[in-house]
Amino acid sequence: MSIVQNIRFKIEHRYFAGFLQAAIEESGVRGSVEQNDKTITMILSEEDPAALERFSAYTQKYLPHSIFLGEITTQRIEIEPKAERFHSPAYALAPCPRCLEEITDPASERYLDDTVVCTHYANDEVYEDQDATYFSPHYNGNDTVLLCDASKVRELFLVTDEEIKALFSIEKPTLKVTVKDEELKSLTGKKFLRLKAPYNVKSVLAALNAKESGIATLFFDEREGEPDAVLVQEHLHMIYDNRISAPLEPLHEDAVLNRFLNIRKEAGVSEAIGAYLSRGHGVSFPVVNEFGVKKAIAFQEFSLRQTLEQMEADSRRKRLLENFAERFPETAQKLNESLNESIDLFTTIALILGLEEPGFEVLSDKSLEFHGNGGLKIDMQFNEGDFDYAAMIGSIMSFRLAGTDAHYLAYSIFEAYGDMVVSVLGQLKRQFKIDSFLLMGDLFANSVLFSRILSKFQISKPYFSDRIALDGRVKN
Repeated sequence: MSIVQNIRFKIEHRYFAGFLQAAIEESGVRGSVEQNDKTITMILSEEDPAALERFSAYTQKYLPHSIFLGEITTQRIEIEPKAERFHSPAYALAPCPRCLEEITDPASERYLDDTVVCTHYANDEVYEDQDATYFSPHYNGNDTVLLCDASKVRELFLVTDEEIKALFSIEKPTLKVTVKDEELKSLTGKKFLRLKAPYNVKSVLAALNAKESGIATLFFDEREGEPDAVLVQEHLHMIYDNRISAPLEPLHEDAVLNRFLNIRKEAGVSEAIGAYLSRGHGVSFPVVNEFGVKKAIAFQEFSLRQTLEQMEADSRRKRLLENFAERFPETAQKLNESLNESIDLFTTIALILGLEEPGFEVLSDKSLEFHGNGGLKIDMQFNEGDFDYAAMIGSIMSFRLAGTDAHYLAYSIFEAYGDMVVSVLGQLKRQFKIDSFLLMGDLFANSVLFSRILSKFQISKPYFSDRIALDGRVKN
């Protein structure tokens, strides 16, 4: 008899099956591993109970968790392990538990060795990370936090079990978490910070040195391309990622349509409607059917100057601008000074709300401060086929004039985006007779928006990619 496990792995990468192959070899159990697409099948012979116990002990100690790990089914059947040995290519993984033991155990021959590379997932080649990152005890603007002392994660941050599992997975994504420690709040001036566990040998050594000096966190300017994830309920998805997520196939010359078509292919549907909400690529609603692919709706680029001119041309909104300038003269001055700077929509909104260091991240963080239910009704309407930015900005100014708290207003804005998306997708569903919905874009880094979509659109089962990052950064 043999124990057979079928393991759902959400991406085609072969490293997790490679770790299982290494466990088989190290424990001496007679077994085999194979991977077909996104299913790993492991067969372990029961002929040697002691070897099975060694395998169990090894995996409990050294098998890393993966964010791509899905459902596992186990059965006992009459089948023999395969004869072939499993092989994995090299991947840009964080040091595995065995590597960490080698580097951090003073009794190890490779203690503090910065040349350690992982060879523990049946990989014939190795990945060598070239990282010029500088880690500092001093916070600088939008730095990411390196967690140096894992035992203090719950003392420093308000984190769930799922967030901890993701942070310490072999992929080491970055998550935005709530700061609990008052000293850390004072040091950074932030209530929410981007947090990352040591993700390569260099960061492991930096963290170990800091921990031995009694320092629980360091700060660093995170290099572009690192896995940046959002976790809402049980939904974990990469926002940006050039290291672990599946690369895009060249299916279309337009970046938005190319990502949409790649995710359509992953979802296994022939027809689909998408919602792409992105700071860099704008807001659009692509559609693919038997006639081809196109953007059924695409928001025009935001222009502060044009928006204010439209408001000035409307008597009611002109009076609103005058009242706003009278009530908030400093904010009005900052808006006028920004007319020639091409500031984006979220920076404009953050200015209107009176937030310091205005921008998307600051506005998004402010929305997370509200813990109630139900937001204000922000105007998210269309005018002659284009999105009506003047109506949106006007409604935000009106609520600010009414004394609405900034965190409640920020929350309402992201909630309104979710409601708008659900409404537009519903209209496109009726128009195109398609009921597969693919959602993508870096605005989903905001958990208010993400949660609103999940709650308001759950019957339609919107699809977020498990293996492809939801957005890509725009190259300058």
